[in-house]
Amino acid sequence: MLLGDATKAKVVYYELDDNGKVVSKCVKDYTDPNTYIIDAVCTPGAAWANGGAISGTKMGLIIGAGVVGAVLINENGTDDERSISNRRPQRRDRALNTACCIAEGRSSDPVPAPPAPPPAHPAGTPAMPQIDALRRFLLPALLVLLLAAWLGGGVTQDDTPIDEWLQLLALPLLAVAAVVLLAELPDDRYRRSGIAVALLIAAVPLLQLLPMAAAGWNLPPGRGGLAADLRQAGVDAFPMRWTLSPHATEGALWSLMPALAAFFAAMALEAGHRRRLVQAIVVLVLFNVAFAFFQTGLPQGSQLRLYQDFDAGFGGLLVNPNHQATACIIGMVLAVGLAVEARGRVERGETRPHMPWWYAGLAGCLLLMVPLSTARAGMPIAFASLALVLVLTGVLRPGRIGRSRRATALALALAVMAIVGVRVAIGWVAVDQAEELRHTMAVATVVAGERQAPLGSGVGSFVQVFEQSAPPALHLRRYVNHAHNEYAQWWLEAGWPGMLALAFALAVLALCGWRIASLRIRNGHAALAAGGFVAICAVLAHSWADYPLRTITLMTTTAALAGLVLATLQDAQSREKSRRRILPMKLSPGRQRTPGHRQPP
Repeated sequence: MLLGDATKAKVVYYELDDNGKVVSKCVKDYTDPNTYIIDAVCTPGAAWANGGAISGTKMGLIIGAGVVGAVLINENGTDDERSISNRRPQRRDRALNTACCIAEGRSSDPVPAPPAPPPAHPAGTPAMPQIDALRRFLLPALLVLLLAAWLGGGVTQDDTPIDEWLQLLALPLLAVAAVVLLAELPDDRYRRSGIAVALLIAAVPLLQLLPMAAAGWNLPPGRGGLAADLRQAGVDAFPMRWTLSPHATEGALWSLMPALAAFFAAMALEAGHRRRLVQAIVVLVLFNVAFAFFQTGLPQGSQLRLYQDFDAGFGGLLVNPNHQATACIIGMVLAVGLAVEARGRVERGETRPHMPWWYAGLAGCLLLMVPLSTARAGMPIAFASLALVLVLTGVLRPGRIGRSRRATALALALAVMAIVGVRVAIGWVAVDQAEELRHTMAVATVVAGERQAPLGSGVGSFVQVFEQSAPPALHLRRYVNHAHNEYAQWWLEAGWPGMLALAFALAVLALCGWRIASLRIRNGHAALAAGGFVAICAVLAHSWADYPLRTITLMTTTAALAGLVLATLQDAQSREKSRRRILPMKLSPGRQRTPGHRQPP
């Protein structure tokens, strides 16, 4: 509201894009006396009038509409850019205001502004409602697949009737996730690299099913003796393929379906559904722990035991107790990530204050469950994983050690746990080399892989190839189902192509870890990404002494976490870049921060 002859004002309007950048600027001078501005804009349709009295009702209307854009009282008539220094970025489709009115004693009401056009779809948002419906389908379908995988995929056999049902259940989810990703092809390097890794892993058994020429088939030195044995048995002509066991390799290709479906579905999830996925995985781990207690309380030979022919111990739904340790570590680090994420939501008033403590308590309980699995490698991996997730989520900042009592106490506690973990690991290695055959089987698998290089014996052919090439010390009454070292078994079965796919996957994982560590904002999306990243690292670490990824349960869960980490990390990085672009706008020219001066909010 402007009154008096000496009053001179400028109304400056700015149109900003999504990133806060000025698209256009509009300036209007007002020098007429007794002019009351309800809404002003640089449009040809603006009408102005002077004089006349003003009623009390009209004055109330004027005062209520007093904040009109940026009204600047400028004595020297120059534009003041500070009018936008504290504004939030506006939507691109929000143009300048389109009506103005002059308040007089008998003037009419202000002309209403025309309706704004519907907002355009931002980048990454589908234009088709069908894609939105398919995206909403992903979370419930993925949770059903994970539940089925935990209920029936905990055995260590490579091919069972339940596995076939899980593969069929994964096909619709895989198709829907592929449609969503193709409709909105990711444009960031994280998700694109993850898609390339998944396709490369699936391509290894697929290529091994292709026929080969005799010269290529005889390239590995270990196949000459096999060909001689076949000729001695009267088999002179047989179909030559990359793999020595086409049926087993085809089964291995199909066994990847649940993991691929979970990976692509988690990558295509809506941002608001990712926390639900992490919470669901923690609930599944807790359910498995409760079922393990139920199993251990049953007498031997009880009909309620899940595995009658094998003592699963504290494995619960997982037949191998070592895999229970891996599952508890996964739940522990995910609970830490949820605690940090919940703390950020508490600060924003989006959840109850006690939620971070609930998640922290769950993490502590799952840590205590690891020794009950009797996995010797469990505690060293658990301690290392806990330290890593605390650092990546920002709970423990190395730069604050020595300056903060809490950070120093937490660092000392982690140091004690690290010392205990190292001593346990040293004792485990000594016991394993003296009493167990894990180290011997891994070495024998590496030697057998050298004889099958560079092609590999074929994914899924470990049992038959290992029996033919095993040393006399490993001629046991029972067959050896796995090498108890995933890396050695991948080397034997997949050869150089498998090692190439493994190196690519580890490079992408290292890139994600580096990106998480370099983020300034560690809560929210970054905390979920950090928890999933550490969970994947724990599974890969335990794969050096066991085979957790050979069970559909842990393979599907790890794949879902991998897709979630890639998508969540991209969102966290985008939010941080947007924050860096918006923060400089809060400081206008001439009002920059100086030492000892604090800007008002």
